[in-house]
Amino acid sequence: MIRAVCVAVGFGAAALAWMACDEPVSHVFVAGQYNPPQQCIFPGTAIDVLSGPPPTVDASCAPTCVVPPFDSGVYVTAMCPPYPYGDVTGSSASPLCAAAVAALSRHDLCSIDGGPPTGPGPDAGHDAGHDAGGGDAPKDASATQ
Repeated sequence: MIRAVCVAVGFGAAALAWMACDEPVSHVFVAGQYNPPQQCIFPGTAIDVLSGPPPTVDASCAPTCVVPPFDSGVYVTAMCPPYPYGDVTGSSASPLCAAAVAALSRHDLCSIDGGPPTGPGPDAGHDAGHDAGGGDAPKDASATQ
């Protein structure tokens, strides 16, 4: 009987020790690559795995430019710091950073094949919607005669 109790206590202690161990916590850092010819952002891709817990679901930071050392691409993200070690971040990281952040802010996402963006585009200013009857064209053909 004492032997059975000792075995049970031993298994219980081992189970508690196993549950008390902390596994390393990490998360994927995601950013979208900027496509200069189309002035759009490709869908987000994993560019690094960082130590620490993932950002909370509601965490969203100002868009920032990320230039990783592993390629010549310019990436943009709205993930909060910390940023990947060795990456250059911020608007001075590349001459393309201002355009990349602007494209993300406009939600100009590149199509899968790299074609034109799905957002409003860089030329969609404050008068982009005025062609639907608000311009200089006559409202009907009889007005020009």
